[in-house]
Amino acid sequence: MDRIQQLNYEKDFRIAFLESKGDGFQRLFEKLMSKVHPNDFMACRPWGNVGDRKNDGYLPSARVLFQSYAPNELSATEAIKKINEDFEGAKEHWAKYFDEWTFVHNAPDGRLSPQIIEALARIGQENPKIKIGHCGYEEMLKKFRQLNLLDLESWFGLAPTMEANVNLGYGDLVAVLTHINVTPIPTTSEVKDVSRGKIEANLLSQAVADFLKIGMQKSPLVAQFFNNWKNPSYGEQIASAFKSEYMALREATPRLHPDEIFGRLEAWAGGLANTTPTRKVAVLAVMAYLFDKCEIFEDARAVGTA
Repeated sequence: MDRIQQLNYEKDFRIAFLESKGDGFQRLFEKLMSKVHPNDFMACRPWGNVGDRKNDGYLPSARVLFQSYAPNELSATEAIKKINEDFEGAKEHWAKYFDEWTFVHNAPDGRLSPQIIEALARIGQENPKIKIGHCGYEEMLKKFRQLNLLDLESWFGLAPTMEANVNLGYGDLVAVLTHINVTPIPTTSEVKDVSRGKIEANLLSQAVADFLKIGMQKSPLVAQFFNNWKNPSYGEQIASAFKSEYMALREATPRLHPDEIFGRLEAWAGGLANTTPTRKVAVLAVMAYLFDKCEIFEDARAVGTA
């Protein structure tokens, strides 16, 4: 697996993590653990009136019991209530089977509130024979990085590759751009220079940022393509279409994380045929070019003065 493939899959996993809530997040966690620990990890489904008996997954080889909590908003009060109820229920039903109890959560930045940290610490202090752990994005990403290429392809499909990036040509860009509906460009169009700190200002994760930086290697090719195209305003028309789509995603309700916006913009740009490494590289190159020109996402200077 080359560097572009790795970055693409980490970007895809980051977006899947952000988009998954409630039962969807539990399914994401179960899928990850089942792929990393085949024939070991056991997902638990609710059954009749007995439910899941406070078990959202069990790893018998390590004697770890998992309980997930992933609402749309991570409320400290509700989380603490669930932590206490789930832990006591786990002890009631599974005490002889586990030595470690792990709280799995979907906090976007991985950080827990002081109230939740205190609740976990208290449970650990009151139950010294049981290790109390937590599992958020960074812990799940560490597991995700253990997967091989076949597992990743079966989960997220084919990824762009170094070879496809090196061999990217005009024809590949045409295939991507011609399916995008363009509109007449405004009478005035300002193209800004990219400002330092734009990635940080837009709160893009490292996975997305590194993936985007790979695409910037082909930004000059995209610029050359637009300069040589028979319609001299084509580049501005494409930029206008991307900007309109970006603005719609930015104003969506509920609010989308910048990584989610990137993923949805990437899917929109690629269309239904976005299934090959070459097409994915072409989409990335165009997005990187427009990001560099500040046509999509916010200029760091604008964010700083907002």
